[in-house]
Amino acid sequence: MELRYKIIIFLSVMILCGCTNLNAKFDTSQPISQYMAITEKDETSEEIGLSINGYYLTLYPNKDETWIEPMSMAADAPNYFKFNAFSGYTIKVNGQEVESDGTIEVKIDGSDGLKKSVGIPIEFCNIKTEEVTRQYVRCLNQGFPEIITVNNGADDGYYYFEPTLDWIAKMSTDSEIMYYKYCEDNLYDFRPFETESGELYYGYRTPYANEDQRLFVVSSSLTECKQVIMDSNYQVIKEIYGTLDDFGKFTNTALDSHEFLLFDKDHYITLSYVPTYVYNIPQEFKSRGQFPSRVMSALIQEVKDEKVIFEWRSTDYPELYGMSVEGNKYDFSEGDWCDYIHVNSIDICPNDNNLVISMRNADSIVEIHRRTGNIEWVLGGKMDMFGLTENQKTARQHFARFTEDGTLTVFDNSTNYMVTEKSEYVGNGTGYPRIVEYQLNERELELGDFNTYEYKIPQSEIMGSATKLSNDGFIVGWGGGD
Repeated sequence: MELRYKIIIFLSVMILCGCTNLNAKFDTSQPISQYMAITEKDETSEEIGLSINGYYLTLYPNKDETWIEPMSMAADAPNYFKFNAFSGYTIKVNGQEVESDGTIEVKIDGSDGLKKSVGIPIEFCNIKTEEVTRQYVRCLNQGFPEIITVNNGADDGYYYFEPTLDWIAKMSTDSEIMYYKYCEDNLYDFRPFETESGELYYGYRTPYANEDQRLFVVSSSLTECKQVIMDSNYQVIKEIYGTLDDFGKFTNTALDSHEFLLFDKDHYITLSYVPTYVYNIPQEFKSRGQFPSRVMSALIQEVKDEKVIFEWRSTDYPELYGMSVEGNKYDFSEGDWCDYIHVNSIDICPNDNNLVISMRNADSIVEIHRRTGNIEWVLGGKMDMFGLTENQKTARQHFARFTEDGTLTVFDNSTNYMVTEKSEYVGNGTGYPRIVEYQLNERELELGDFNTYEYKIPQSEIMGSATKLSNDGFIVGWGGGD
């Protein structure tokens, strides 16, 4: 009985050893731990995923004294560092320990803005070897463009702009970058929105980066865009992919890059362009008679709680065809869709709450009734209702905006560089961009005070903006051109 017991134990040991490694030769001169290491799994992460403010990065914790280039960072709001699951390390960010698959908020001393020379330290400690490595998240991405500023006594405040089409930035008057974000698909119109209740949002427009979105939204707007809404900490909370149908679903018509108004996160106004075949062009404007003409119809929607509460289409108003001074070859002689009015800005009139629209290719500012859609008045252009002199009219203007005093300011490009016929040109004729300011008596259709601010700089053929400040100064974007 005793002998049988010993044999059974011996066979069990042999079977267990054989299952460990059938090809290994057992060397009794080596410690058993050497053979146990053959099957021990090393669960130390060689790569660790990290997203900073929504942008994904791959970290290699065995590397030491390296810089990490984030695509977005804020000096005046928390930055969100989200780590994927990892093992084999303890990780600290700015001295704060991070859990596997965890998120932490990282705040930067915003008194001096974001600097390329300053980094947020990430410390990796290998649990097994106790080796420590350090890497640094650069506060201002090395690829962020260099900006030259000159301050001759500007009031304190912030500038929101796109230094290049793939970056947006918030900059202080002291030229400190307080926030930035990168997008390889271009960014447009980065700006803050403050609601009547005092909530702060930010927003910008960008083309569709996601292939599924491209398939879902198929439009021929001049620049196909979606609108991105961020909260006060620059975190994306909503994306508006296009116009809405009667059921509150996104249609296949994208948003245009020129304008978007936000009243709160569920109440906004959008601008789109829709290629449209029309029969309602008067014959005197060289239409195609019984055959349809191809035009770009401006489409404005006001949306509240995912329902369209107001919609306006330019092609429903035939009088606009005759106001056009550019993009009006309705007989197809230019072989393209006619961009006959080219809406490039929308604002709310403080007197009656109607929409005031800049129509670049009509050299006109037009008020649209916010309930009926009717044209209430026309300022400038061929069908001016205010009796403006030629010097008071604009040419290819942009950015019609009401001031806190109730006056209307416009960036006047003052150019006739693309008119089809010289006789069609209306405007001041200086060839230099300028800012004009109107005090309008809308009830009597009369012009009150008129001011012009002229600058002898090269002609600004396209784009441009002018925002009046409380000290009667202006923030001016000079647009572009040849």
